[in-house]
Amino acid sequence: MNDNELEKILNEIKNNKESKNSLDSNEFEEILNSLNSKETEEETVAADESAVDDEITDDAPLQAKPSQEPDSFMLEEKAEAEDDDEFMPVHDIADDINDEPSLYIVEDEAPYTADEQEEPEIIAEENDETTETPDEVQEAVEEGIYFADASDAGSSNKKDSKKKAVVIVAIVAVLALAVAVGVYFYFSNSKNEPQTPTETKPVATETVEPVKEVGPVNPLTGESGYDESALTQRPVAVVVENEYSTSSVRPQWGLADADIVLEGESEYSTRLLLFWADYNKLPKQIGPTRSARPPFIRFSQLFDSVFIHAGLSRSKDNYVGADTVFERDNVDHINLLSFSESSSYFSRDKSRTSTIEHTGCLMGEYTAEMLNKSGFNLKLNENKFTRFSFNEEATPLSANPANEVSFKWSKSYCPKLAKFSYDSEKHKYTTTDFDSKFGTSGAEWTNLILILDETEYIVKHNYKHAGNSETYCNYKLSGGKGVVCSQGTCVEITWGVKNGKLWMKDSQGNEVKLNPGKTYIGYGSSNHGGYYEIAGTQTATTE
Repeated sequence: MNDNELEKILNEIKNNKESKNSLDSNEFEEILNSLNSKETEEETVAADESAVDDEITDDAPLQAKPSQEPDSFMLEEKAEAEDDDEFMPVHDIADDINDEPSLYIVEDEAPYTADEQEEPEIIAEENDETTETPDEVQEAVEEGIYFADASDAGSSNKKDSKKKAVVIVAIVAVLALAVAVGVYFYFSNSKNEPQTPTETKPVATETVEPVKEVGPVNPLTGESGYDESALTQRPVAVVVENEYSTSSVRPQWGLADADIVLEGESEYSTRLLLFWADYNKLPKQIGPTRSARPPFIRFSQLFDSVFIHAGLSRSKDNYVGADTVFERDNVDHINLLSFSESSSYFSRDKSRTSTIEHTGCLMGEYTAEMLNKSGFNLKLNENKFTRFSFNEEATPLSANPANEVSFKWSKSYCPKLAKFSYDSEKHKYTTTDFDSKFGTSGAEWTNLILILDETEYIVKHNYKHAGNSETYCNYKLSGGKGVVCSQGTCVEITWGVKNGKLWMKDSQGNEVKLNPGKTYIGYGSSNHGGYYEIAGTQTATTE
């Protein structure tokens, strides 16, 4: 119904009022029917022009069509594109408020719902400037102009329904806008409001580091991951050859696996003593094993070790041999030569040379069995065990650099000069001293301990009853000077033995701490030209 048609109806009402005639229902129905027929024609034309619109069936819900009306008609479409937490669709709000079937936004010409017919009200169209005011309508009613039956006013009800839909949609739109604004300000204020003390605790200036569970520590290396069952057992010390003029003895089997490597002077060359804290985890083969000498026996007892060797020196003349020391000092030792060469405990490897003295090997995987059959007390005696102090993590010892280190055992009796280099990437000291044409040793050490001790050289005549003589080097374990190198740094020390244990102190009298890892000990002569040299600075002794 357009404005002209509505105006026509009102004019009829006015004319009737002026003539004081009453308008019965039949006459009014004829007027409406004539108007409805025009509306039907206009709707048919409009339907043909809007072929692009979706077809609306009686069963399908009525959906809003795009229009040029204010933004409130688009709230439902926008709401679906937003997060549920921030916006609520318009039809959902209406349902929650009225508890009634969903109301869908419709345009002026859209069908109305059955619910809308339950309230036949006459509501003037708001946007029509020529429409009579509700007072005029009420005045007409008071003058006797009335509708005999509400059902006869179908067109008026349709108009009322459309106007009511507009009003309800407007109310819903306002509510939706209010909810959206409220949600916006709620979240906006939540972001800007200061958090409560329970939510924002002040950051502590000092963080407490969690306690590191390192587990059992290897007593000879200070490294974690040690077998707990081995903590109370005695170490083993194995004598290994290092004849400097014989390449077939190098690289020594098992050298790189030892927890501690001691290298000392012996008959114009050096000999090695390899220590392991856990004799259950020795390498498969260790050697070439060689005979026992008193200085190595005594040093092994600083760690309460079971001493393992292949042969021994014997006392004669003024020379006190290994046989006497074993008996006198009650040393637990195993001579591998007491076993058959085909036994599980001792074997010979002739892959490099056929010279018998350079082929003997301890079979590491059966050493635990050999020790268990020995009858020795294998429980560690802490009163006889030197326990080094270790830093928890690798730490420079000082500001003094120690990247290139040399060591000399003695000037006249041992021609060997050892050289070590610090690998800053591995944080280890390496050397080529134990390499040969048969391979490289792969030995690396975290710590270098170089100590000088007072020595004497004793000649044994008629060596092996062949009329020849042999000169032995004897260490007195009297203590003296030394140096400890680690992390590319060094600290000079004094050392000694007290109550059967080795001790080391810096120049201030503090106990020297090592870094976790394997250790090399160079054992030289303080009174026969031995020395250590670091970065071109040599510390020599008198001869």
